[in-house]
Amino acid sequence: MAAVTSMNGLNFPESHNAVTRRLSTPAPFLASIQSRRVPFVSGFFGDSWKFQNYSRVALAEPSASRSVATMAGRASVGVENEVLEPVTGIKFLKTTIAPGASKELVLVGAGVRDKKIAFLKVKVYAVGLYVEPSVASSLEAWKAKGASELEKDESFSKAIIDSPVEKSLRIVLARDIEGAQFWGALDEALAPRLKAAGAGVAGEKALVAFGDVFKNRPLKDRTVIFLTWTQPSTLHISVSTDGASPSPPDASIESGALLSCLYDVYLGKDPVSPAAKAAIAKGIFLGA
Repeated sequence: MAAVTSMNGLNFPESHNAVTRRLSTPAPFLASIQSRRVPFVSGFFGDSWKFQNYSRVALAEPSASRSVATMAGRASVGVENEVLEPVTGIKFLKTTIAPGASKELVLVGAGVRDKKIAFLKVKVYAVGLYVEPSVASSLEAWKAKGASELEKDESFSKAIIDSPVEKSLRIVLARDIEGAQFWGALDEALAPRLKAAGAGVAGEKALVAFGDVFKNRPLKDRTVIFLTWTQPSTLHISVSTDGASPSPPDASIESGALLSCLYDVYLGKDPVSPAAKAAIAKGIFLGA
């Protein structure tokens, strides 16, 4: 039975997998590694177990340090180049160059991800979506619709997901959690989507490689996670502690199915952050 740690009066299972560590020097994409079966915890507060296989993960070649450009955009709370997510108090720059991205991306909306425990809602993190401004050209058919209508329009959400532009999800934790705990919640939302999409063994391997970045890795309050999609099908994952500036990707995974399902977790029919989806529907034509 896994050891259990306690945080804020809640019990969480400890992770059992090795962490994918950031490389200090550039490294090429690696060839496939030997698969082996390992257990990991599934579910945000659960204690169920699954067995899955390690798969090939491509470690990204760190890019040269780049400054983050900013510009005035929509009206915001706080300083001119930032938007405040009101529930968590976490700030988002209006523009950023996400790790792995080649272009400056614009914030179109942000919201809180919370978790209901008994009768309480616990703030877990804030999440914002950044996209290339050119995404608006592929969304002209929806431009005349109101935000509340767009929020419910699944074809609109799919159009954002499928748009062939660079985009990035920026997640900022609002509390200390374990990496396995964070991953368990994301896996719980991703796994059934991948299965429904018919991703098969390749999808399962990509999912395991994704999870390896977070297992056995403590994530402190204000840790920043970028999940960046570069075309056609590369997911770049970057984790920076204590609100640090974006860093080179910790890992990169090739999987179009994984990316589509990951963005559906936040933009699709049952989003893990309805507040973020509502903000994106409201701001997509203002920010992009």
